[in-house]
Amino acid sequence: MNQHEIRYLFEHRLLPQWFFKYQFSFIGSLLQDKEILYRMIHDLFKEEGLENPYTPDQFQVTVSNLMDQMSLKISFPEPEEEPLCYCSYLFFDKEFDNVSFFCIEKGNKEDQMHPFLCSWTPDGTHLNHGRCTLENNDDFLRCAKIHMEQPSENQKNTNKGE
Repeated sequence: MNQHEIRYLFEHRLLPQWFFKYQFSFIGSLLQDKEILYRMIHDLFKEEGLENPYTPDQFQVTVSNLMDQMSLKISFPEPEEEPLCYCSYLFFDKEFDNVSFFCIEKGNKEDQMHPFLCSWTPDGTHLNHGRCTLENNDDFLRCAKIHMEQPSENQKNTNKGE
């Protein structure tokens, strides 16, 4: 694997899988250990015999509350090319009944380099929600709106029984 492939694997495959599978322990690890993201990606580079071009301070985790929901923003190093991420937003409630994993991906020349707002589902489906901006919290607000409009697992199960 090359640098792009390692970073893609980390941002688009491993982080969403860990979030959906390990929930509380994954979130706890992110909140308790400021350098865990760096060490995770560093281990991937090491496994491939490549030098890690990133530093620990390029990976940040920020916590927000959104009514009865929590949100974590994972900031990544500046993406070199599409579809690497500027950041990811993880939304969840305390029971993990309503969860979302969003990626703000670097755009391409055809789209005037506008970022794309995408998400991953628990079954590994990648959804593209269109363009966004990184200005005035547009990316966060769009993610929050999409997250709040989707039904929780409890609501889905209730609807199935009707």
